[in-house]
Amino acid sequence: MDANEYPEVIIDSLPYIDQEIDYEGMRAKVDKLVEQEMRKRTTSKRDQALNFPSNFEFFKDSPILATEYQRVQQGKAIAEMDTSRYKLSEPEDKENEELWQKSVDNSKSQLQHQNLRLFNLELLQKYGANAWRVHNFQLEHELQQYQKSLEEYRQSILELNKQRKTEQLQAGSQIEALELKWTEMIGQTLQVEVACASLESEVQQLKQYEQQLIARLELANKDENKVESEDAAEEEKET
Repeated sequence: MDANEYPEVIIDSLPYIDQEIDYEGMRAKVDKLVEQEMRKRTTSKRDQALNFPSNFEFFKDSPILATEYQRVQQGKAIAEMDTSRYKLSEPEDKENEELWQKSVDNSKSQLQHQNLRLFNLELLQKYGANAWRVHNFQLEHELQQYQKSLEEYRQSILELNKQRKTEQLQAGSQIEALELKWTEMIGQTLQVEVACASLESEVQQLKQYEQQLIARLELANKDENKVESEDAAEEEKET
């Protein structure tokens, strides 16, 4: 496909790599998605060229072919050839000189026709074999040319498929390596997140422990101050 002709088309399929199409139910799902996408697709110039116009008029320059085409479209039988003029029959009115003249003229034309046939048969017998040999030689030469072109096209298609397969296998290896790297990075990210969560929990525990130590220290200071106050009061009573 020519990318310049269809710039909006992006080929992102790797049929030699992507095997998901063989999964159960996947092909029907893909066909449904393609059908939905085709309904949204705008008609391109190529599609318009492939759609044959319904109002096209055949054989405009040939009334005979146009009439024959209409006959075929209508399903009518072909008219039989009139062979009456090839028959040598006597006129019905044997006293009519004009009819006899027509019969004689018809006989002469039939005789001339037979002479031409004999002449053509003689020409065919003398030159026909060589003419057919030359014609067969030309046909064989054309056949060889077509076979050569066909083989070239097949070889070109084979080389193209080999190139596509090689490129797709290389791309598949790169994709597999990137997917493996992505999986490893995701795993590392999860490990970091778990470590961060563990550190946050440890930090919260340390903060709670710090608060407990501060509370104990404040309580101990209060008890020490209370004891000092009691000792000072007893000393004053003694004095």
